[in-house]
Amino acid sequence: MSYEIVPGRPETPRGRSSGERPVTDERPAPEVGQFRQGSEASQWVLRRYLLSAALGSSVVRTVQWLAVVIVVLAVGVWIAGVHWLAVLLGVLAVLVLILRRVLALLQRGLSGAGRLGPVEHDVSTLVRRTRRGLRAELRRVGLPAAPLLVGLRLARPGKRTETVRKFGLIDLAKIVPASRLDELRLLLDKARS
Repeated sequence: MSYEIVPGRPETPRGRSSGERPVTDERPAPEVGQFRQGSEASQWVLRRYLLSAALGSSVVRTVQWLAVVIVVLAVGVWIAGVHWLAVLLGVLAVLVLILRRVLALLQRGLSGAGRLGPVEHDVSTLVRRTRRGLRAELRRVGLPAAPLLVGLRLARPGKRTETVRKFGLIDLAKIVPASRLDELRLLLDKARS
């Protein structure tokens, strides 16, 4: 057992100050039960908002990395001396970058970016944290962690049914916990005021 010393208390004859109290590791029980902001419908909307923003952000990032890989491949082919193929890969990289820009604009428009004012950075931080949870949950149900690869699986008729079945196993509460919803709700309230 340790003691906490409270300043300003006189010494007692035994050498300890009269302000010493035993410190325990026990914490008092909370006085209030669990508090959930909003209705179930508003919780669902906020959870879907964060999930769709995280999914869109992951797709945009994956397309960007695909463009970078194509550019590196084009440079390698140029150095190897196959100039016509390098030019073709360069044009493909430009098209992928244009696609990335269109997807980024679409994602910004759907997520309401630019309209949140001073809390925009905090909301994007929440989206980044949600993106990590999304990837972990996709891996947990047996899908690739990159949403673009999930989209390619949906495009293949043989894998479509299995992919949709695995989507049904995703637990949204694991991707977007209630504490993150509360934080988003507070940020959105702050942006409105």
